Amino acid sequence: MATKPKRIAYHPACLLFPKLGKNELAELAEDIKAHGLLNPVVLFEGKVLDGRNRLAACRIAKVKPRFVEWSGNGSPAEWVISENLIRRHLTASQRAVIAHDLLPLLESEAKKRQRLSKGRGKKGAKELADPLQVGKASVVAARIAKTNSTYVEAIKSINAQAPELVEKVRCGDITIPDAKRLAEMPKQDRQRLLKLVNGNGHNGDLWRQVKHEQQPKPLKPVLRTATERKARIAKATLICGDCREQMKKLRTSSVHAIISDPIYPEVNRAYGRISEADWHDLMREVVVESRRVLKPNGSAVFIFQPNYEKVGKMRLWLWEFVAWAGREWNLVQDVYWWATDAMPLAGTNRKQGLMRQSVKMCVWLGPPACYRKQEAVLWTPSQAHMARDRSDMALRTGPSGRTFRNGTVVQAAEERGGTTPFNLLPVPTGGNPGGAEHHPAATPYDVAAWWCKYILPPKGVLLDPFAGSGTMLVAGLDHGASKAIGIDKEKKYIQIAKRRIRNG
Repeated sequence: MATKPKRIAYHPACLLFPKLGKNELAELAEDIKAHGLLNPVVLFEGKVLDGRNRLAACRIAKVKPRFVEWSGNGSPAEWVISENLIRRHLTASQRAVIAHDLLPLLESEAKKRQRLSKGRGKKGAKELADPLQVGKASVVAARIAKTNSTYVEAIKSINAQAPELVEKVRCGDITIPDAKRLAEMPKQDRQRLLKLVNGNGHNGDLWRQVKHEQQPKPLKPVLRTATERKARIAKATLICGDCREQMKKLRTSSVHAIISDPIYPEVNRAYGRISEADWHDLMREVVVESRRVLKPNGSAVFIFQPNYEKVGKMRLWLWEFVAWAGREWNLVQDVYWWATDAMPLAGTNRKQGLMRQSVKMCVWLGPPACYRKQEAVLWTPSQAHMARDRSDMALRTGPSGRTFRNGTVVQAAEERGGTTPFNLLPVPTGGNPGGAEHHPAATPYDVAAWWCKYILPPKGVLLDPFAGSGTMLVAGLDHGASKAIGIDKEKKYIQIAKRRIRNG
């Protein structure tokens, strides 16, 4: 055992790792209070080498800490990293910051080895060998921190351009790819985006924001005559304002279908963030007004993606809303949109081990006998499958015990013009989380078009209370709507929607 130093000082290697958050430190303090300090604080040359968080937790728990002197061989910095990488769950980006900060420590230790090796001969010099002689410094540091040297070099570059981002990476708020892109932006824009995400960049929202604001997806040009463009504008009604107030101005039973991708709670967007409680209040009003303005056989579809409170703990707002809306009105069917090209986010890394978030729920509300045209969304089987199935007329028994003939199924599909679609719609986002210009959460056109074909009758009136950049409205007009009404609080999105309706 070592005695407590008169003044607490920290070895540079101890400062390589980020401090525990307030909640994690409180949990550690509770554990120490209940079970005592299981792992003593390690000292080296009178300074704390390992155990900064344990020491802080002891103060909170009012438990006297125990100290031991480090008695290892080789590099104390390398030992600290080895110990902490085992105990902590750090991303590759966080480990790269540690590797970057490790470089001057390794160089300092190398110089110390050189001094100690003088006069010891070849054997003594070998025992005190410099690890930096094994290879390039960034490669050695990356190997020790269990990350890649490319990331270490990237941190060097980021530190030179925007040093404030390095601390964001160290704390796990943003990844190195995010930081690289942010470092290339003007400082004012960078600070605005960092303030916007407020530490939530790790869930992918930050890069979505950057990508849409800095590299908007170009619209595909559609050749329309001046008369066609004028007619499309005449069919569209765009309203800037709060949908709760604006929907009250619409006549009862004046809309055939509502298709919308509303704001999600507890997500940072350019247009703001809404709490779960406020979101429920908002959506309950929207559902009530939707039911009023719809025709007796009309229905509404709201597209939502669940999100995390923290990795491994889902927020329950979506299921709470579905249960309420189903009881209050009626859930026609459970339907889902599968973004087949969804990118892996933070929860999918090896440390967290979760699956990709790729499915959104299409909450379909309306009367049981609401209008729907299945023929418009039938799936056409490939010729190869049809040829195979036509040749197989044998009676088969399914897992449930029911019997069927492939040929009979194929004949029905040929007669109808396709096969019954599944309630899981596989539609890629096309590499972007949304589909239009500067809106950070736009809906892919193909999803909007599918629902318009399915629940919007010919020459029907379509409403989107959260119109955004106007994807639903464009799809509705493309598929026979006599009128498309869009409401949005943001004037800039209304302007985008207007341009898209005219040109799209």
